[in-house]
Amino acid sequence: MAGMKSALELAMEKLNAQKSQEEAVVSLTDAQRQEISDLRKQYDAKIAEKEIMMQSDIRQLMQRRPLQEAMAVAHELREKFQQTKKALQEELEAKISMVRIRS
Repeated sequence: MAGMKSALELAMEKLNAQKSQEEAVVSLTDAQRQEISDLRKQYDAKIAEKEIMMQSDIRQLMQRRPLQEAMAVAHELREKFQQTKKALQEELEAKISMVRIRS
């Protein structure tokens, strides 16, 4: 059994192989690398800002509402944040793809 790999290990190997192929095929210019880096920083900041705002809202809820009610609303806020984060990440990936396509 020592020779068997878990599904996670197999998936990671496949992902790494895919990334290696993409990197070999796509050679980015310095300007493209900088633009991608700037986009990542911009979206990391947007996500961090949304997370801070959510945490602040949750703290205020805990102080102003009964615990049960606050916990339910906090859960909804966390779910909404996760959806927003996912949307921002997808938007980022789309923009990065556009940068990579441009020559």
